[in-house]
Amino acid sequence: MNRRLLPAALLPLLLLLFWLSQVSRPAGRVEGCTEGCAQAADGSPGLRVLSLNMLHGFPAFTYLPQRVELIATEIEREGADIVLLQEVPWTREGGNVAGVLAGRLGYNYVYARANGNRLAIFFEEGEAILSRYPLRGAEVRELSPRAGIFEHRVVLHAVAVTPRGGLDLFVTHLTNGKPEVNRGQAETLLAFVEERRGGPALVAGDFNATPDSPQLLELTQMWQDTALAAPDSSPLPTCCVEDLTAGPNEVLEKRIDYVFMVDAGSLHLRRAERAFDEPSQVDGGWLWPSDHVGLFLEFGYDSETGARGRRTVKIDPSPSLDCTWISP
Repeated sequence: MNRRLLPAALLPLLLLLFWLSQVSRPAGRVEGCTEGCAQAADGSPGLRVLSLNMLHGFPAFTYLPQRVELIATEIEREGADIVLLQEVPWTREGGNVAGVLAGRLGYNYVYARANGNRLAIFFEEGEAILSRYPLRGAEVRELSPRAGIFEHRVVLHAVAVTPRGGLDLFVTHLTNGKPEVNRGQAETLLAFVEERRGGPALVAGDFNATPDSPQLLELTQMWQDTALAAPDSSPLPTCCVEDLTAGPNEVLEKRIDYVFMVDAGSLHLRRAERAFDEPSQVDGGWLWPSDHVGLFLEFGYDSETGARGRRTVKIDPSPSLDCTWISP
């Protein structure tokens, strides 16, 4: 081959290699609106938290618009102060679902990509935190070891500035691959949480490990499993809905989704139960919000008594003009 033609011949290969390197990579920075985009909490005492693996559904995005609608409805019905989400999709048709939910329901939010790349394949997914309170110090960290070339797992961290002080929030999604890789990621997560938290913390996510696994047994020596700690709680399976159009009798087989409490401080756990745990009637049939069910927690503070009833927050669709945005 003519040496003069060699660089031109290699160019398509180099471009292909560059594209492949960008197809799936975790975000180096966090994006979102950390302050000024939230409807103020209603002033009720205590703290309500939701966690859910949303199921992005790539590449078919099965029933995604309808499922996002169901998820939004449940978040609003529960009147959550903080929402911790995994498998949050960005699609060409729907945009960043974390931003969509935050804008519609009146939350500050942060989001970090774990896999995919909107610029390369017009899809990505990651973790998100929605909060009625300002969010500070948002950051993302990739967990090791990596499960594969195109599979990344991350933890998203931010501090919610509540009226009672800072609350460290961590949301993650560990691999469903080799158990030893999952265990390594759990150890990396534990180290990161202990390094970053400055006080009371919640660590939520899809851990893809059952309570009797070595990694969960290790974590629960350090952290409190809220499903076991709440009064009158009865931990139930959280996964998996095999058919999103199945009826209410769908059987779940394993518990792999958790919210852990670390150094509770003045928080005390009043209630822990499943959420997003039943299908709804949509277009004449049944539809589940996700293939996982979520978790709902209600916390009180040491100086408070009594529990809050369900509430619906009235949303002002016009956010403050003093929004604080961050972009990747």
